[in-house]
Amino acid sequence: MDGMEKIKEILESWSGGWGIIEAQPVLRYMGEENQKKALEQVPGLSALLCCVLPYYAGEEEGNLSLYARGEDYHQVAGRYLEESCKQLEELFPGHTFRGYADISPYPEVYACARAGLGKIGQNGLLITPRWGSYVFCCIIACDLPFTGGKEPEPCRGCGLCRASCPGGALTEEGKLMESRCLSALTQSRGELTPWQEDLIAHSKRVWGCDICQQVCPENKGVKTSYIAEFTENITRSIEKQDLEGLSDRAFRKKYAGKAFSFRGIKPLKRNLELKEKKE
Repeated sequence: MDGMEKIKEILESWSGGWGIIEAQPVLRYMGEENQKKALEQVPGLSALLCCVLPYYAGEEEGNLSLYARGEDYHQVAGRYLEESCKQLEELFPGHTFRGYADISPYPEVYACARAGLGKIGQNGLLITPRWGSYVFCCIIACDLPFTGGKEPEPCRGCGLCRASCPGGALTEEGKLMESRCLSALTQSRGELTPWQEDLIAHSKRVWGCDICQQVCPENKGVKTSYIAEFTENITRSIEKQDLEGLSDRAFRKKYAGKAFSFRGIKPLKRNLELKEKKE
């Protein structure tokens, strides 16, 4: 088995799709500070191995965003990436491999789209053929001289995500205004304006959103994830009684391993109180 076949075997053992691209075009797309970080972290950076992790587990009612109901994807992706990097280092001795999932200098959606894994939606998300936009993007940066990649394709451009965004956060230019994004606001620990508070109070979520994905026609008929960490032991909702009497430390312990716990208890308590006042 040659090196490329072995890489395929390693990445296909866990990812829902993968591709290899040359790093230079992605570096040119990045800001100067992130370019510097990327090159410092992987000297001789030459290529990016791009992967997606599907997380869709159905759309049962709940006040938590679909992505946050299973295990925190940073932990899940981190385990897969760490193991893959170890295997790749054994396969290519003397070379460097470093994995990233979300906390990264790279524009992960753009890189994965360049790798042919999907189109870029008007909401800025990667839309894959099989899993829709319900995926996490992962990257393994390396110093191997691989080539490949092409300019990403846009989605069909129907505009439903922009029209349906409750805060009007999506611009025609494809930019996201975080100050109007319900998902960002539910996670914010800072002070909110009355308008922002009202937006949360009238939403179905106390963490995250999902609306721009739920209305997307390219998300119809998406496949359920095969990853147990995202489909088993899931938490669909958090209610006021779930948080009663909990300190921040106790909350983090109770919900350890969940993506909605990393900001602490305060945002969730605030959001639940805002919804209670509305009722």
